Amino acid sequence: VVWFGDIDGNVTYCNAYWYAYTGLPANETGETSWMGVIHPDHRDATRRAWLAASRDGRDYEVEFLLRRADGMYRWFLSRARPIRDADGTVRSWIGTSLDIHERKVAEARFQTLTQLAPTVIWFGNPDGSLSYLNDRWYAYTGQTPEHALPLGWAEAIHPDDRPGLLETWEAARTRETVYDTEARLRRADGAYRWFLIRAEPMRDGAGSVVGWLGSTSDIHDRRQVEEDLRRAREQLRLAVEATGTGIFDYDLVADVLKWDARTRSFFGLGPDAAVNLDVYLARLHPDDRAAADAAVGAAIDPAGDGTYDITYRTVAPEDGIERWVSAKGQTLFEDGRPLRLIGTARDITVARRAEQVLRETEERYRLASRATNDAIWDWDLASNHVLWNEALQAAYGHAPDAVDPTGDWWIGQIHPEDRGRVDAAIHAIIDGTGTAWTDEYRFLRADGSYAYVLDRGYVIRDATGRAVRMIGAMLDISERRKAEEHQRLLTGELQHRVKNTLALVQAIASQTLRGSTDVNEMREAFAARLISLGRAHDILTAASWTAAPIGDVVDGALSVHLGAMAARLRTSGPNVLLAAKPALSLALSLHELATNAAKYGALSNDAGVVDLRWHVAHAGDAPRFSLVWSEQGGPPILVQPARRGFGSRLIERSFAAEVGGEVTLTYARTGLVCRLEAPLASMQEIPDAAAA
Repeated sequence: VVWFGDIDGNVTYCNAYWYAYTGLPANETGETSWMGVIHPDHRDATRRAWLAASRDGRDYEVEFLLRRADGMYRWFLSRARPIRDADGTVRSWIGTSLDIHERKVAEARFQTLTQLAPTVIWFGNPDGSLSYLNDRWYAYTGQTPEHALPLGWAEAIHPDDRPGLLETWEAARTRETVYDTEARLRRADGAYRWFLIRAEPMRDGAGSVVGWLGSTSDIHDRRQVEEDLRRAREQLRLAVEATGTGIFDYDLVADVLKWDARTRSFFGLGPDAAVNLDVYLARLHPDDRAAADAAVGAAIDPAGDGTYDITYRTVAPEDGIERWVSAKGQTLFEDGRPLRLIGTARDITVARRAEQVLRETEERYRLASRATNDAIWDWDLASNHVLWNEALQAAYGHAPDAVDPTGDWWIGQIHPEDRGRVDAAIHAIIDGTGTAWTDEYRFLRADGSYAYVLDRGYVIRDATGRAVRMIGAMLDISERRKAEEHQRLLTGELQHRVKNTLALVQAIASQTLRGSTDVNEMREAFAARLISLGRAHDILTAASWTAAPIGDVVDGALSVHLGAMAARLRTSGPNVLLAAKPALSLALSLHELATNAAKYGALSNDAGVVDLRWHVAHAGDAPRFSLVWSEQGGPPILVQPARRGFGSRLIERSFAAEVGGEVTLTYARTGLVCRLEAPLASMQEIPDAAAA
């Protein structure tokens, strides 16, 4: 479409293609008309872009959906350039609108494919830097686009592979040839896997390289298979060489035995050593001589079929080496008389040892499968049959005769919330090209409960790549999950208690410092209060911050005064378990009372005593906790205190405010009496608590 516009932003002309394409009336150029065929979602942006370009006199370019005459929408690219007078003034506009629908659809499809591709897709710039990596890269390496682009991607390459990879990449870029290499990439968890990295240059119409399109595919399992195959082939070559076939020929009439050099080697003889029946018998293992004689006798018996087939051991006296030999032969008869016994011999020592190793391996596997807590499974994908070891019953309670040995039964035991995800993930591996699968999910025990399990499986494929078998092990990680959850709760509890303790220390510090003039006295008081708080913490820590006996809390709070004055501090009361917060509050309150008594009250002379008694009253709807601190024999209180000190405020704040209790301080002439009362439930932080 070719069109013209005026300096006010109005379209003044469109060629015939416009009208044929849109179905608009011929020569219709009004804004309402041409805006009407643009998709409603794109109209405002298109009009704003056109008006901005008209206003600023700059080039105009915008993409939008345009309605065709048949009602279908297609993508168009519209561009326009100003036509200027000699002095640069914009006189009019000339523009084109081009159908780019196929390109846009292709771009969208390509974008979708790159994101859904099971491999890493990337774009490179002509200078070798990268401009794009699909999400697969970031999910695998743990890098971010800001880190990986344009050059940070190289940090994910194994240090030993990085120099060669970059050198190969630079050579391919310089020569503009296909880039093809293998290297190890670091996974987000730090592990390395082998990848195949390929890229081809993208060229413009003139043949110049404008960028690179590359892919990075995981070939770690293939490399492992190739390495295993290489080793197996090498072992096979050595085995073939070691188990070559020898020939023997026994002339029964002349009693002459002939061996070739390889057969001689089976008996520990040199290629030119003389052989006969006595040599043969002398070098047979003593335990196999009787069987060898019987085999020869059966083979030369005219009543038999003349077949000679035996496996025996040879022992060379020179070196004592024991070898296993498999001999097969046929007796030639004439007129019922045995004439010759001819056959072949093979050294099967390696095979016999391999069989022994296999038996031992199978025995170890059998014992290990019995001893392990892993439920080992072997899934025949063709028949859908699943074989489980004994741990399925030991760990999850499913008896073998009660289990439907199919993949459907297995999937059916997965928790409904996990089942779809696990089923999709495992079949994605089976139906794809991968070999390793791992997942965590909840598995139904026979008793109806669910166990958290870590399940890992490996796919075995045939020569065509089709998955034929999958073997794996399912480990119960319920305790680990519980431990992780318990650790999370403990961490949260610790944070909560540290915050509360710091807040309490801050309050103690603030109140201790407020109004104090004697630095030494202030330091001593502050230290004593912190020590008391610390002892309370020790008691609660010993009880795992659950419930501390009130006797321990009282002893800890009064420990400073329980030395020489132990007889003057009389305590009694029932065993009441206190929760963490009430225990701290009570400890601080008792410390303040004891400190005040030592300075001014019953413990400040040699005759005073303190009675500390507590009990639980069951009157009313809910039991109440009551503690009374009573001083006698100290200096008489002649005048009521004019103001409350920090100790009084701390008791009220710690006990009354924190626990929700009541504090009553009575300054009797005979000494201070402090009564602390609170619902027992508040002291134990449990609703409707009852006294023990």
